[in-house]
Amino acid sequence: MGIYPVSGTVEVVFQYLKRRPPFDDEPLRCELLDRLNAIDGIGLAEAKLDLRPSFPLEVFAEHSDELCAVLEWFAHRVAQANRRHVTGEGADSL
Repeated sequence: MGIYPVSGTVEVVFQYLKRRPPFDDEPLRCELLDRLNAIDGIGLAEAKLDLRPSFPLEVFAEHSDELCAVLEWFAHRVAQANRRHVTGEGADSL
């Protein structure tokens, strides 16, 4: 995510995620989109899954716990992918 305090927006950088494991997997990016869209005040279009859609910065203040939960899920998925890469485990070990 990119945070732009002057414009008051938060950009979700799906455009860059699509080139980086594990979010190079489109269904995983869709899950991230769905998790974000479940938060009141966020309404990212699925058509922008390969772009950099944004939502209002005030969502962070109003729904910080929910956003933290999504970011924790994101970090967990990245850590899982890194462990599989380091240990050579397959996707079936999730």
